Amino acid sequence: MSHYFTRRCAHHRAHDKARYPKVSALCDTRSHLVLGLVVDRGPKPDHCEFKATVRDAHARQPFATLLGDAGYDSEPAHRLCREELGVRSIFPLNRSGRRRQDGRPPRLGGFYRRRLARRFPAKTYGQRWQIETVFSMVKRRLGSALTARSYHSQNRETALRLLTHNLMILLCLRLLEAFQQSRTLLLC
Repeated sequence: MSHYFTRRCAHHRAHDKARYPKVSALCDTRSHLVLGLVVDRGPKPDHCEFKATVRDAHARQPFATLLGDAGYDSEPAHRLCREELGVRSIFPLNRSGRRRQDGRPPRLGGFYRRRLARRFPAKTYGQRWQIETVFSMVKRRLGSALTARSYHSQNRETALRLLTHNLMILLCLRLLEAFQQSRTLLLC
């Protein structure tokens, strides 16, 4: 629910909606490592943190394809990914907006959005759920409630939880690698 809606809604006129920590993260689909993140305050549209998150992750670990939900669908987002970073961006089309006079959805603006409308790679996009797996892993292993009270402390705690998640994955991979190297077979 947007802040604009809560101001206009009769039920919420007397008070502001509670603000909460909001994380925009980018993860690797194979390893579930978090490559980039921006911690902010919600409720807020997803696209506000898009540039910072993508640039942060791409500077840390270059990648070839970016999957995101419909909240990131815009021509400037596609241009940033494809023209500036050389990354293939795949977001489902967000066809919200006023319908045309003939009742059909609004026309799609932008070269990359029209191209995705013609040939949407559904099989590749099917891996987008991996980010939900990462958030689930973090909440199950490290808890879903923050203990910090101030805005800056909540941001730090959120970022530290995602860093801890990465360290736990790297430790597990290292232990698995060590186990596989030291394994010997005995025949009795």
